[in-house]
Amino acid sequence: MAIDTNSATAPSPPRLGLIARIVGVLFSPRDTYAAVAARPTWLGVLGVVLLIMGAAQYALLSTDVGQQLALDQQVGTMEAFGQTISDEQYDQMKQGMENARYISPVFTLVFTPLIMAMSAGILHVIFGLVGGGNGTYRQVFAISSHSAIISALQLVFTTIMTVVSGRPAGANLGIFVPTLEETSFVVRFLETIDLFYVWSTLSTAIGLAVLYKRRTSPIAMVLFGIYLVIALVVAYFRSGS
Repeated sequence: MAIDTNSATAPSPPRLGLIARIVGVLFSPRDTYAAVAARPTWLGVLGVVLLIMGAAQYALLSTDVGQQLALDQQVGTMEAFGQTISDEQYDQMKQGMENARYISPVFTLVFTPLIMAMSAGILHVIFGLVGGGNGTYRQVFAISSHSAIISALQLVFTTIMTVVSGRPAGANLGIFVPTLEETSFVVRFLETIDLFYVWSTLSTAIGLAVLYKRRTSPIAMVLFGIYLVIALVVAYFRSGS
C-alpha cells in the first residue's frame, strides 16, 4: 500500500528545558527557536534575564566607579537638553546615587518587560500582520524573551569591564577611535554599535525567520536598519549636535 508523503506532517521539535533553551540560544539558535516557536514558553527565561540584569546593575552601582559614571551620565543628559546644573543640585544628585543600586534594578524589573512587550508587538505587526507570516504574538514575545539572554550577558560584560577599567567600557566600536573627541558624533555613534546588540539582533532575526518560515537575511536587514536609525538618533543627542 502506497504512503502519501504529502500528507505527512513534519516532526515536532523536541521539548527543551529552561537551561537547554538558554544555552541553545547562544550556540544553536535555529534549533532552539524552532522548539520555542512550537512551545512558546517565556516566563522562566524572562525571569532569568531580569535576575541577571538586576544583579549586574546592583553590582555596578554598589561601586564608587559605577555611581560616579551614573551621575556623570545623568548630568550629561540633563545638560544636553539645555538644563544648567547648579552645585547644590549636583550635590543632591550625588547623595541620591546611594540609593541608585536599589532603584535601578526595580526599574529594570518593571520597565524591561513592558519594553519587550511593545517591541514584540511591533515585530509581530511588521513580519506577521503586515508581512503575512503565520505566527502569534505569544510566539514572537517568547522569541524576544529568549534572545534577551544575550542582552543580559552584555550587561554583565559591560559591568565587569567598567569596574576593571574605571570608565565606561563595553564591546562597542568606539574603542577603535581613541584619538577622536569622546563627545563627537562619530565616537558616540560607534559606541552605540555594540557587538552584543548586533549578536542579539541577529539572534532575533533567526528566531523570526524560523517562526515565519522565511530566509533570515531579509529579516536581519530590516532589524539592522531599525537598529542603525536608533543608533544615529542616540548618537546625535549624546553628542549634543
